Amino acid sequence: MIINSKSKLVEIDSSWKNFNYDKTKVFTMNIREFITDKHIDIIVKYLYVKSYTQKKSLNKYEKMYQKMQMNRIGSCNIKEFNKIIDSFEKEGFKKEYPIPINRNKQLLNGSHRLACSLYFNINPYVVEIDKEDHEYNIKWFKENGFSNDEIEEIIETKEELVKQYEEKRIKLSNIYTAMISPLDENNKLDKEYFKKHAEKIYQNGIKGLFVCGNTGNGMNLTVETKKEILKEATDLKKFSIICHVGANNEKDIYKLVDITNKSGVECIASMPPYQIINAFKDVKKFYERLAKYSTKPLLIYHIPSTTGIDFNEEELIELLEINNVVGIKYTDNNLEKLNKIASKLNNKYIFFGRDDYLKDGLLNGANGGIGGCYNLFPSFVYNIVNNNERELNQEKLNYCIKKLREVYPKIPGYEFVLNALKDKKDMSDEEFYNYLRKGS
Repeated sequence: MIINSKSKLVEIDSSWKNFNYDKTKVFTMNIREFITDKHIDIIVKYLYVKSYTQKKSLNKYEKMYQKMQMNRIGSCNIKEFNKIIDSFEKEGFKKEYPIPINRNKQLLNGSHRLACSLYFNINPYVVEIDKEDHEYNIKWFKENGFSNDEIEEIIETKEELVKQYEEKRIKLSNIYTAMISPLDENNKLDKEYFKKHAEKIYQNGIKGLFVCGNTGNGMNLTVETKKEILKEATDLKKFSIICHVGANNEKDIYKLVDITNKSGVECIASMPPYQIINAFKDVKKFYERLAKYSTKPLLIYHIPSTTGIDFNEEELIELLEINNVVGIKYTDNNLEKLNKIASKLNNKYIFFGRDDYLKDGLLNGANGGIGGCYNLFPSFVYNIVNNNERELNQEKLNYCIKKLREVYPKIPGYEFVLNALKDKKDMSDEEFYNYLRKGS
């Protein structure tokens, strides 16, 4: 139930207007997180929303809903619920009326709006408050006059919804090598080298490739070359592919998106074109356009050292709330900001992009990594991400990066990786590490 400013218990969601909350603490949660055994009442309300919207079996589910409400609070205002459904159908979820949850991300009230969110496939806005939750589980329904047939239908509906959301959820790997773009003397993709190098990465446990990014010199490649790289990567069949579609002008970005829309990539990512990175509102509009144009999910690309603009926590969360945005490549050493974003957006992919701080990024909420030095030391990276002697492998990785940077100072990342790969030759990660130690 919702508690208004006068401390009265009110059931229908319109009373939320009187609730005091910090607007800066509002965030979104994946609606899937609310389909639990603790709140079966949401499923009953979902069945009513479905019947009301589709005009099918309305009498049956209206009676089921009324019975639940009378047993819960002793009254039922079906007309108010219908108004909420109509509002959702026309306007979606209104951010000014967030749903209260507790510190454990458990529902405190707002199950009418959650049922609507579930039916219309909208991730709800929520806000945390310090209250205890309450349960309406199957035991409660058995004790309050629901028949075996009704309970069976409720359980089946819940299981079907869980299945639907799991099938819809994009499945990404937790490690993506920011792949090099090896070009021959004619500035054409060296396909054989590309395949051979990708196979080495795969044999070391990494099942994801991030193509046409900074390590692949993506911002300076032609659309045709990027198309060729994308084809080679997807033809490998064994990798999850994220394609960076960023370019120096928006026209070229959409040319590549036309290709990714029809390709086997799981996801796209993009830095904004350089001419629009001065103002947050322009960057947000860019990502909104791109997310709408792409049929593939989108990652925000946050890299202030390259773009020259450092968005704050609230701005990044606002970008991550754009429809069709599934996560972020966070290449920033501000771990406090990362931690805050991760704690508020547990339904998003957060890939950490600083190779030398990978361990710390994971400890502060990142659920994976994307990096250029994964080309050089895939086994070290695999162990760091999967917590196999994480501290030791991060130390080895950092030592190698430091020694190689002494050899190749002040050159772009893609040149650094290509040169270091020539030095590594066919050595394993451990052999190359020992080789660098001997040379020191």
